Amino acid sequence: MRVGFFSILVLVIFFTPNVAQISQEKVNNSSLDYSGLISSVPLENFTPHGYLDNPYHSMVFNRSGVIRSLPPLGMGYWKKQFWGSYGEGPQGHVNYLSLLQFSVTIDENHFFDSQDFQQQQVELYSHYHTKNVMSYDWSFQKMNFSLKYFLPRENTLACLLEIENSSNESKTIFVNASNIYGLWENKWWGSNGLSSSYLEKQDAMVSKIWAYGDVFLLSSDWESQSHTAALSEQDWKKWLQQPESDSSRQYFLKGEGPIYPVLSYKITLTANSKQSGWVYLCRGKNEQWTLEELEKARQKAAVILNEKFKEDNEFWSKCPQLQGDWPEFWKHGWVYDWETLRMNIRRPIGIFKHPWDAMQVHSPRLVMGETALDMWTFSYADPELAKEVIFGTFADAIMPNVPCVREDGSVNMIGADGSECGTAPMWGFPFHVIRTIYLSTADSSWVFQLYPYLKTYVEWWLHHRTDREGWFHCNNSWESGQDGSRRFLVEGEGDPATFVRTVDVEASMAEAMQILTEVTAMMGFEEDRQYWEKLSTQRLQNTRSMFQQGWFRDIDGRNNQPIIFEDFYDPIMLAPLTCGIATADQIDAIRPKLKFMVDNPRWLQWPPAVQAFTEAAWNAGQPLLASQAIFDIAQRVYQRTDSSSIMYVNKDEPFSYRIPGVANEFWPVGNRPPGGENYGWGATLPAHIIRSIIGFRESGDLNSLEFYLTPAIPPQLYIPGKEYTIIQLHYRGIDFQVSYLIKKEKKVKIKIDYNAKFPFTISVSDDEYKQINKTVNLRTEGSVSFEAKNGERYVIQFTK
Repeated sequence: MRVGFFSILVLVIFFTPNVAQISQEKVNNSSLDYSGLISSVPLENFTPHGYLDNPYHSMVFNRSGVIRSLPPLGMGYWKKQFWGSYGEGPQGHVNYLSLLQFSVTIDENHFFDSQDFQQQQVELYSHYHTKNVMSYDWSFQKMNFSLKYFLPRENTLACLLEIENSSNESKTIFVNASNIYGLWENKWWGSNGLSSSYLEKQDAMVSKIWAYGDVFLLSSDWESQSHTAALSEQDWKKWLQQPESDSSRQYFLKGEGPIYPVLSYKITLTANSKQSGWVYLCRGKNEQWTLEELEKARQKAAVILNEKFKEDNEFWSKCPQLQGDWPEFWKHGWVYDWETLRMNIRRPIGIFKHPWDAMQVHSPRLVMGETALDMWTFSYADPELAKEVIFGTFADAIMPNVPCVREDGSVNMIGADGSECGTAPMWGFPFHVIRTIYLSTADSSWVFQLYPYLKTYVEWWLHHRTDREGWFHCNNSWESGQDGSRRFLVEGEGDPATFVRTVDVEASMAEAMQILTEVTAMMGFEEDRQYWEKLSTQRLQNTRSMFQQGWFRDIDGRNNQPIIFEDFYDPIMLAPLTCGIATADQIDAIRPKLKFMVDNPRWLQWPPAVQAFTEAAWNAGQPLLASQAIFDIAQRVYQRTDSSSIMYVNKDEPFSYRIPGVANEFWPVGNRPPGGENYGWGATLPAHIIRSIIGFRESGDLNSLEFYLTPAIPPQLYIPGKEYTIIQLHYRGIDFQVSYLIKKEKKVKIKIDYNAKFPFTISVSDDEYKQINKTVNLRTEGSVSFEAKNGERYVIQFTK
């Protein structure tokens, strides 16, 4: 019933903005079927909390505000700091909350607060949960409700309400739409109080900050039966229980409020009928402009919603998805992660001529290391956009070292000595990421376009970040990405630490130079190839020489002694393994530390550290350790993000809480706030599940169309008879899905279904290229199955 009811919306939006008048006729036309519009979008019982993307919001040019949910049925503009916002958050000079909230009364049963749903044992969930559209869905006494929020324009938040009476008797209900407005954090000249007025001609409530502030208008295509503007929460909730006609036209209060303008709608549905209606919350600089905004929204809302559904469907038709016996909260958390990544890719603005990664949505800024991590993951869904973002990161940079920067060109990571810093090459391992994406797409033109920028980046570091003996260092701990780490032997996070020779920079530069050697060989730049080959040899030697007393150590350049701490094993210092630089003996010596980190997960709470660890474990031949680490993280993180309740509530401040339904800044052990909400690299778990549990990884052989599968199902999921499937994987023009059927004695039956542009035969070999299975005929689509051992690597080759 839930999916069928959702299709009501799909039918409605094709016809008219004035849905309330014609929805009855259209939805009863059973010959109409537009289900294909959303055929690929995951439709589940998601958490009823989340964000909508506001693509117009930026840090400097336009602090438009973020769009964030309000329990139980609300959504709105957050234009102030709040618990979960990053840095200064979306706060502007004029700062406030302006929220659209709904309440419903059915036969004297009121649904105003989250507790009302709990007391009535009504499940409230979000059936549709993307960056473009978020719904609230529930049923009570054969009355089914679905509220679809979206942003048709920067200054309009719209909601399409669908109501179905599936009983055999007529029902009359009340729907109340409220605008909760005010609560500024910092006063400004003119922020004395709030006022609200009823506009009879437009059947709307208009609210203003006096003497100066943004104007909001609440209206609908339904006709209201009553209205008010409550001046306190108590009066507001009292009125919602019995909305009566109010002869007053104007309301005002002093101070930050909030004020609660409300429009109440009495809706009668005959037996087995459906009805839909639009509600709008519009913003403007003055009343006239806000009224004009309302008219524009009414004209375009249905069309834009249609476009947003198409955009979602296009993305999810290509994005990998989990199917089968994966835990349900993993499947849901997977969706929240991808939608978080989508929200953090911003449109070109200011100095950014290409789409760019904002790191987090509240105070958007570009950071190369975080962009690398985000696009490493995003490339599995949309490699073309990921490549464009990475290219723009270098091409639009104001300096060769790609400083951390906002859209107006202002740098935002200046060290204590005045250095304008960008992140170091081991933070997010951008060269490692570029090579991964290149091997997965075989797009040599992209790498060739990148090459001049990659060259100048490395040469900048050679010129500006090496000491007299030629060893690499970071200017400060900020530049390393490891803010305030004690490995830098200085007190302040931005204080110069140029005397610390950093092993992770040496290793990542060795890898970068090896990659540039490969690229210039492909390009036929023999002089450059020799140049990079010589440099990479030196960095390789430097890195390996920093292995001392059983661990890779930083070196104090002042006395040439290794820096040794007790009980300090930062995973970033696994960089020599991550980058494939360590010797076999060094790997053997460090291998026990990998298990130590899995057993002590406090070392594996931050996404860049987890990236370093999992890639190191792969290169150390320990895929089951990487798998266990990712399982542990996914278990704790996805249970939180798929919770149905808000978290970390400050009961003294009703709007101070954190929400699930979106990825966070890091993956903490224990029950503590996980940094900023809606944070890009906190959404990178899908890449780890793909690489370290599914074990799908790229091959370094460009002369053969092949990839690796290393099934690494952790013990907690290793249940005979269970089947774990991932669909819509992509590799060099081939689309495929992989299913793992768990059998006894560490055996896994693997099935690969594929679709390609050209006919292929498929062969399956073990790690030593001993053939296990092979298809006979050349085909553009088909499947191959074989039995595998959990934790062992297999080579999948496609041959024309």
